[in-house]
Amino acid sequence: MIGGSTLKNRDCARAQLYYLTLINHNENKTDCDARSKFIGWESENNLKNNVKASRKTYDSIDRDFDTCLEYIALDSNHFSVYSPKIADIILKIGPEILTVFNLILFNKRITRFFNEQPELKRQIVEIQKRKSENKDGFMYYLRALPDLVKKRVIVEGLEQRIKPFEIKKTWLTKKEKYFYYVEWWRYGYNALKHRKMREFKEAAIFKYALFSLAGLWVLHDRLDSDWGRKDLFKSRVFRRERVCQILSNRN
Repeated sequence: MIGGSTLKNRDCARAQLYYLTLINHNENKTDCDARSKFIGWESENNLKNNVKASRKTYDSIDRDFDTCLEYIALDSNHFSVYSPKIADIILKIGPEILTVFNLILFNKRITRFFNEQPELKRQIVEIQKRKSENKDGFMYYLRALPDLVKKRVIVEGLEQRIKPFEIKKTWLTKKEKYFYYVEWWRYGYNALKHRKMREFKEAAIFKYALFSLAGLWVLHDRLDSDWGRKDLFKSRVFRRERVCQILSNRN
C-alpha cells in the first residue's frame, strides 16, 4: 500500500486522480470503500488542524494589510497605488487561496455529492490532472464551486460591494475563442509570480491586494458554512451581505 506521506506532491496528485478515475468507472455502493482511500485527501483531524493553521495565516496577512492602510487610505481612488509591501501581500495570498480551495474540495466529505453533482466530480478530476502536471488549476476550482463567482462582500469603510471571484473574458483572435479569467489572479498574483520585474507597477497594486484578500476571506467563510459553524469567520475589512440586501439588489 502506498503511504501518502511518502509521496511527492506530483505523485500524490496522480494517485488521487487514479482513484477518481476508478470511481468514474464504478458507480455502485461498493465505491464507498474506494472513496475512503483517497491518498493525500484530508482526514477529519488533519482538516481541523489545517483549517486552524490557515486561519492563522489569514490573520497574519490581514495584519499586513492593516499596516498598509496606515499609509494608503481605503479609497477606490487609490486602487492603482503600488508598492513592494502590496506585492508581498498578494504573493502570500495566492498560495493560501489554493490551500483553502483544497480544504473545501479535497476531503472525504465532498465525495458524498459525487452522484448528485457529476460536474463537481469532473472538475475535481481535472484539478488533480493539472496539479499532477504542475499547471495552474485556479479556474477549475471556480468551476467546481460556481456559486463563488457571484458572491459579493461589503468592504468596511469603503461601503462598496465587490465580487472577488468575478470572471471576465477577452477574445483571443489567433485562437478564435474567449479566454476567461479573474482579474487579480491573472494580472496580480500570476504576473508577480512569473513576470515581477516586467509588470511590477501594473501587478503590485492596492486593488489586487484588496480583491485577493476578499477572495481568501470568502473561502474561509464558505469553509465555515460547510462545517455548520455559527461563528462565521470574522474580518476587520469585510462583511457578508445580508439576505435582505441581496434580495433588494435583485429587484
